[in-house]
Amino acid sequence: MNKFLNECKSTIHEVQQLLATNREHWVRLFSNYANVLHKNEEEIRSKKKKTFNEWAPLYLYMNVTQAKGTMEFSLRYLGQQVATLKVRDGKTTVSTKSFDETNRRDFGCDFKLAGDEWNSKTSAVFRKHFSAQLPRTLESRKRNEEHRIESALLTEFSKTNRTDKEFCNIQPVRIAKIARFQMPTPITASNPKKMKYSSGDSLGGGIDILCRVGSGGRSNLCVMEVKDEYNANEPPSMAIKQALAYATFLRELLRSEHCEKWWHVFGFKKPRKQIKLLVSCVMPAPASGEPDISFGNTTIPFDDDSTDCAILHYMYFKECDNKIKIVSTSLGQEVTQAL
Repeated sequence: MNKFLNECKSTIHEVQQLLATNREHWVRLFSNYANVLHKNEEEIRSKKKKTFNEWAPLYLYMNVTQAKGTMEFSLRYLGQQVATLKVRDGKTTVSTKSFDETNRRDFGCDFKLAGDEWNSKTSAVFRKHFSAQLPRTLESRKRNEEHRIESALLTEFSKTNRTDKEFCNIQPVRIAKIARFQMPTPITASNPKKMKYSSGDSLGGGIDILCRVGSGGRSNLCVMEVKDEYNANEPPSMAIKQALAYATFLRELLRSEHCEKWWHVFGFKKPRKQIKLLVSCVMPAPASGEPDISFGNTTIPFDDDSTDCAILHYMYFKECDNKIKIVSTSLGQEVTQAL
């Protein structure tokens, strides 16, 4: 355990060094993102409210580039993009041009849309095809299993009925409180032993799921690293270090210029005096044996002279027919051990 905790502290220190070396670059880049997201938020929300509704199991996603530029939505099924949705001049149109081949290969969908209106008969036929809860082909499962799991988790976390929810007091962060959103970072941490900083206008790794856990003033941001299997080659400890790298960037972001706008984007009314970031691995429970829970609720400070900290967590689940059943999690527990 001591070795793992030292590795976590080293991860934090390494990311802080990368960010300090490139501070001018990432502050400029993400300040621009914050300004544009804040400016466009009401327009994004207004466009959806006035022109269309989300149609499960097709879900809206939006990345930073879309939010600050074209303001297009990605339409995804089981986490895989199947169409692009645009709202212009009071009309909502859907196009499958870039996805016709994969839609046919992975979901047996031969319906093609080329800027068809969302409420048209052709779009209705397209939506109906996916409403049948289509199984995925073996090829699709191999390439997109992690995205499917992420989508199933987001669907579960987004529920608002407590009696129908596996874990209460959790909601994903969404752009304009509408579209599912993967928060970008300038850090590439897929291999915690070889972390990199992405220069230029390119971005590094994105946070798999960013959500708020808790209620009211006691809620905190949670950085989740999702894996599609419990694997000895990518154990929970590795997923934790990857999520911790992204959480370290978030902490620096929330202490930087324009931080108030980022707090707003993440769903908070104002900045917190103390930043507590929950850091969780999220993966299927092992088929046999007990999962690693040794690090659950361990608190690690970001600095020696600050109360800002990361709190490590785990969430293990079972999944059937794209529905999540949480087996065990340390999230929601209030007792933490300070180091």
